[in-house]
Amino acid sequence: MAAEINEPIIRKLLDVIDAGLTSGIGTPEPGQMCVEAAVCYAFSEPHGDKPTCVSPLLRRLKISINDASWSSDQSRAKGLRRLAIAQLGTAGTLDEAKFRDRIVRYALGVSAPLALRAAASIQKDQRHQSSLRDCADRCEREVTREAALAAIAAAAAAAAASSSSYAAAYAAYAANAAADAADAADAAAAKRDECLSTYCEDIVKILIEMETPGSKWLWLTEV
Repeated sequence: MAAEINEPIIRKLLDVIDAGLTSGIGTPEPGQMCVEAAVCYAFSEPHGDKPTCVSPLLRRLKISINDASWSSDQSRAKGLRRLAIAQLGTAGTLDEAKFRDRIVRYALGVSAPLALRAAASIQKDQRHQSSLRDCADRCEREVTREAALAAIAAAAAAAAASSSSYAAAYAAYAANAAADAADAADAAAAKRDECLSTYCEDIVKILIEMETPGSKWLWLTEV
């Protein structure tokens, strides 16, 4: 039987998230667990990162974002707060093929250009700056696998030249629609959090458009 989603549970989940979210599953204490473990906690399920009310595909994506290099546990919680609610009730109801297609198209057409331009902004070599910006423009125009591969190649070259993991990490993260490559240790923390938070909110928009059960409770995140 699917877990009931109601206002008391949503409020409990938000309280747990607002205590902070850790990288990794953690322990069943507010402020000491990841976002999916927080969902299990709110629904009184056994400690773990596999809440029964969340689509497996969406769960994997959320874990990748959760474990990315946020600047702090509070920044992670703030960035994931709305997405944690929008994902509820997607187990057995989310059209995963359609969702995957939407995420990939978003990653190539929106997230990759954003990340590539952010990477270009911290490059000192003008050739690499130009290459990254050109790839960003191409991703927006074409939204193709070839454009993504070119973007990753340009980002890798820029990273190798600058001894920075930022460009390659964010290009891979965006082009593959996964946040587990977002280990940008040399980037400014605020820029890293901004990119990750923007990615989360755009996934929320997709879930709202797909009318997920949790989306109707997003108003509680604004109270």
